[in-house]
Amino acid sequence: MKLINFTIENFKSFLDKQTITFDLDCNNVDIFVGPNNSGKSNIFQAIAFYKSFIQKSTAFESDKEQLEPFAFHIDSKDKPITLSAEMQTKKSVYVYEFSYQGSKVVDETLKRSAISEKKVFKTIFSRPSMDKNRYADFGFDSKLLRSTRDDALVLTKAFENNNKYALEIFDWLSHLRFVSGSPSKRDTARKISEDEEFKGKVLDLLRRADLCIQDLESVKSSLPDEFIDQLPVYKAIRSKLDRTTYEVRTTHMVYDNNGKVVGTKTMSLNSESTGTRRIFELAYPILDTLESGNILYIDEFETHLHPKECEFLIELFKSEEENKNKAQLIINTHNSQLIDLVGRDSVHLAGKNKQEQTVIGSISKKIRADDQSLEKKYYKGLFGAVPNIQ
Repeated sequence: MKLINFTIENFKSFLDKQTITFDLDCNNVDIFVGPNNSGKSNIFQAIAFYKSFIQKSTAFESDKEQLEPFAFHIDSKDKPITLSAEMQTKKSVYVYEFSYQGSKVVDETLKRSAISEKKVFKTIFSRPSMDKNRYADFGFDSKLLRSTRDDALVLTKAFENNNKYALEIFDWLSHLRFVSGSPSKRDTARKISEDEEFKGKVLDLLRRADLCIQDLESVKSSLPDEFIDQLPVYKAIRSKLDRTTYEVRTTHMVYDNNGKVVGTKTMSLNSESTGTRRIFELAYPILDTLESGNILYIDEFETHLHPKECEFLIELFKSEEENKNKAQLIINTHNSQLIDLVGRDSVHLAGKNKQEQTVIGSISKKIRADDQSLEKKYYKGLFGAVPNIQ
């Protein structure tokens, strides 16, 4: 499963159409680097919304309020927001694009190519032409169009009807995962409590990150009724809440004055450093992505992490031995040291022009791919996408 490229037009800080092509031939890692307010998180939000809207467009709570056109141009409100992805599944390459304006979907197109056909694409359906039953052989006919609301996607409705092309797209979407801010420790804690082998992998990850943790324990329990009853939500909602909680404990060695191990000390994960907790929280999405060959996009990747710890986590995806299933990692970061680590072709530079539009650039092809001084050149402003501090 691969995200080959993604196109954004008139969404948040993006005005003109821009296509971001990911580096699938080098090291399975792509990084977005740039100053604050350059639009890196808007790329994250655009791809996350693309997934969410496709999956839930027929539901009334489908997050359409996130569809914000570019704010700083007089004509942007009169133009549609367009999002498109080229995605590789196990057997096919798809290009799926939709455009949304006002309160309705104004265009929608799905194209497919077999991997063996080297991107000779065939149109599976185009929404404006569906009323002519041109794509009935693929299961996209006028009846399906009539049963789809103006503010929903035909592709979502086709999935509900078990259309084989829609099913393949939805399967691809299930392999696309996002981490924003501080992820919950719950996923890692739950998996540790259920799977002893996974617990060993998390322990190995923490030890290799030089965190001195010798053992882990995740104890499953249920939140008491008194706590649930005090929550400021409706009773009907409280009754449906998942009451399961996990208490994670870590074990460290205890030493005497001569540095000899004389025992162990168990403590709550909450007593560990924020960096330790961050790696524990990232353990499940990273390890699961590596094992399943999925696509993982992390915003603000370096939060609470030492640069060496950032490099360690990225090396997991670069390594053929660690990443046997060719999992794909995409990150937003301010850690410019990672530029030299991933190399020229995996770096995307996010900046803004004088009209406050996000512009995605790349390091010049005139720079050697194996140049080991890319960070120094970036920091000097030779590539752009750095703050213009006055």
